[in-house]
Amino acid sequence: MGSRVREARTRGDPPLRGESRELVPVARDVAACQPLYVMGRRAILVTGARGLVGSHLCDAFAGEGWEVRALDRPGTHRSRLPGQATYAEAELGSPEAALVTAELAKGTSIVAHAAFPGAGLDDKALQMARASMAAALSAKATLLLVSSSTVYGRPRNLPCEEGEPKRPVDAHGQTRWAVEREAYLWRRTRGLRLIVLRPALTYGSGQRRGLAAALTVAALAARSGRPLWVPRRGPVVHTVHAEDVARAALLVASEDPDSLDGKAFNVADDVPLPLEELARALLQAAGAEEAGRVPYSPAPARAFLWFLRRMPGWMFWGPLNRKLGRAWISAWGGDPPGSPPALDPALLEQLSADRYYDTSRLRALGFVPHYPSAVEGLLRLAVESRSHGLLPPPRGAPALPPAPEVDRAGPRAI
Repeated sequence: MGSRVREARTRGDPPLRGESRELVPVARDVAACQPLYVMGRRAILVTGARGLVGSHLCDAFAGEGWEVRALDRPGTHRSRLPGQATYAEAELGSPEAALVTAELAKGTSIVAHAAFPGAGLDDKALQMARASMAAALSAKATLLLVSSSTVYGRPRNLPCEEGEPKRPVDAHGQTRWAVEREAYLWRRTRGLRLIVLRPALTYGSGQRRGLAAALTVAALAARSGRPLWVPRRGPVVHTVHAEDVARAALLVASEDPDSLDGKAFNVADDVPLPLEELARALLQAAGAEEAGRVPYSPAPARAFLWFLRRMPGWMFWGPLNRKLGRAWISAWGGDPPGSPPALDPALLEQLSADRYYDTSRLRALGFVPHYPSAVEGLLRLAVESRSHGLLPPPRGAPALPPAPEVDRAGPRAI
């Protein structure tokens, strides 16, 4: 047996730190053997690297010793990147960006596509995804596609498994599902190696919409001394912190890529919460008081939320966000640290029906979320946001110390 065979590892051997696993044929004398693991370079390209999930992917992989190459569009400054990351800018979806993506992907084992232009922008989302798919194929890398649980719409079977029919009911879910379908088409017709993550309602440091915007509303109410009402029970909602999405990505990246090829994974925390408890978690994290409970009836609530989602922006959402912006500026004495967060109707759909997900497929790989529920995660988000000057403290409250560092060990070390 030659030295090349002695250097190869078997399928059961874990990779060493700083190494990645790649399947290549290794010759024994004249006859070829079955593919075995050999050690290669651990490098990842992350698109949408300054977004909510993309920035956490960069932090998590850099913390585990991976070479991180980051790509995002010009003028995106939402989140910092690890000092050791290589960062490039290009107008994602353009031919020039496709060339940049292909160049950055050379020598990587994973291309993580976390870029997303927004709900309803199917054509641009597909252009951006195709550039990442082509780059992954060219580099013979695995495409790790960050999708969303919104592709399921309102699941009929709960907890919702990955094989549940995809019936997206809003523009966000429809765009995400269009990208997923394209990726699976490339897998069948072009041999793309594909792994899909479908996070539940995601929140985390650097977010300016979704639950982070709701947290800001609660913080402004606390600062003005206004108690807030919460719904009585309401739908059961599953959430996940962006750090746990990154931990899930690290976990699947450590597995045999061929064994996970074509699989999708739901990513969510341990405990889905009724809307009442989620609202209380927001109030607790923001330091706001509860005024009482409002009766919640599913049919009238869905009709009301349906009406709000379809109201023209100039009629409701525009004036509401302008009012939020004025309160934001006032809370900082006229000199806010950044632009105010924005409320949008997309969050309402996520809170309008029971949505909780089966994560047993991911847990079978060893996944354990760092934040068991939104109660702990939102408290952490509030501390981080205040320490970074992104969330006003309650009136008269002392300044908070800098946010402590979170253990960034891989999911297996939790």
